[in-house]
Amino acid sequence: MWAYAFKARKVHATDVSSLSESQILEKQADWLWVDCFEPSSDDFGIISELFCHDARTIDDMKNGKPFPRYQKHDNCTFLSVSVAAFQSALTTYPIYIGVKGKMVLTVRSQDSSRPVEHAIQTLKDCIAEVEKTGPFLVVCEVLREASNENLEVMMVLREKIEKVEEEVISNPSKRVMAKRIFELKREIAAFYRLLWSEEQMMSSIKDGLIPNLEPCEENLLGLQDAMSNVSRELEFLNSYDSALDGVLTIQDLGMIHRVETTLIYLTAAIIITNLILIFVELAF
Repeated sequence: MWAYAFKARKVHATDVSSLSESQILEKQADWLWVDCFEPSSDDFGIISELFCHDARTIDDMKNGKPFPRYQKHDNCTFLSVSVAAFQSALTTYPIYIGVKGKMVLTVRSQDSSRPVEHAIQTLKDCIAEVEKTGPFLVVCEVLREASNENLEVMMVLREKIEKVEEEVISNPSKRVMAKRIFELKREIAAFYRLLWSEEQMMSSIKDGLIPNLEPCEENLLGLQDAMSNVSRELEFLNSYDSALDGVLTIQDLGMIHRVETTLIYLTAAIIITNLILIFVELAF
């Protein structure tokens, strides 16, 4: 667990291992960013004491369960944003963000680390030039970096759909392709619902409808970029779903053609069999 203490447009990074260390840093800094990478049980204990005593919220974070909307407990608000990866199947990994007064928390795993790492580096590089900093800036930057990460998955999905299209065109009657197509459509639908929920959350942040997150005009650029990215990703997913519908149509036509060809062969076989029977009857 690392804490980034911001004071007088400077950042001081410190490895913290206890609640008291975090509380001392909070008092000394203008504002504090606590970042937890693969948190241990002890880390979750500190998080619980420092930010939130709600056992269900802590358990959801331990189990990697994304929040469908914001979670508010006393004077602390929790959000989650998901990072996607696609190997054999589409998988999403949540980043949890907590805001309480002049403190902000991020909780991440190995698979969801890059957006937070990029946001940390951005703040370190630009802290002296940024007009106004605070927890809201961190939230916006993490959301932006997560949306950038997900754009890469859109390209992977497109490649997989193109591969399916090529296989169906070359062999439209291949039955196993239908299963692959419907699996892709289910994953796209699940990812669409997740991104749509995050888009609504970002819109609520922008409109000041989420507790403890007061919009800051100077730092809204990151949030606007994130919203644009998510909107673009949703458009991509819509087009991908339509493309798969087209692939299914091609395969249906291929199956129909296969059935028609089989019926022609069967009809021809019946005719030939009948002719043979007629010739046999005439011969006797």
